[in-house]
Amino acid sequence: MQVLIRGLHRDVTEEMLREKLKDYAPVNSVEIVREGDPDRPWAWVDLAIDPFTAWRLLRQFDKQYFAGSVMRWYIPAHQS
Repeated sequence: MQVLIRGLHRDVTEEMLREKLKDYAPVNSVEIVREGDPDRPWAWVDLAIDPFTAWRLLRQFDKQYFAGSVMRWYIPAHQS
């Protein structure tokens, strides 16, 4: 299940996100996108979880302060 995380601090790394999420869900991959505005990157995170668990994590982590910024979580509707 892929989630989009916006509102990240410019210094956030893939490893920092993996470390943050590892106790909550298996992380398949993390891709931080810095094109556009490198001071406000966003990330695609692929989690090995079902949609219900993804929504639970969204409610838990959305608007949470992380590494100097407030994360905003989104779950794209169209996923295989």
